[in-house]
Amino acid sequence: MKITNDNIEEYLIKTNFQKRIDKLATKYQNKKVMIYGASMTFDKIRENYDISKLNIIGIADIRFEDGQEYAGYKTYNSYTFLEEKPDVVLIAMLESEIAEYFFEDTLVPKFGDFKYEPLMKYSFFQILKELFAP
Repeated sequence: MKITNDNIEEYLIKTNFQKRIDKLATKYQNKKVMIYGASMTFDKIRENYDISKLNIIGIADIRFEDGQEYAGYKTYNSYTFLEEKPDVVLIAMLESEIAEYFFEDTLVPKFGDFKYEPLMKYSFFQILKELFAP
């Protein structure tokens, strides 16, 4: 199943996404979490799953200015959010590698290394299926 904005809800249900959120909440308990990407993916997750156990300090996106609000979260620009010193950045984009390239090319040289990972994690089996799907 190729994951797109059109079938993201189906994918989240199929993969029992709440379990992923719960694991992240345990892993990053008492840690400051920044969400990167105010995407349709994040909106679907926020609307349908309990993310309250994640200590989300804000959401960063290229289209945001610092200090506004989006879906109840303080906003940050893609170039400034690391000034908040989050313990981890969770990438809420379907194509998280786009953000990862941006982080490595633009932000790491300015701010130094920081911890990040995709909010949606694909299993090895899912990746193989994607590679060999017609």
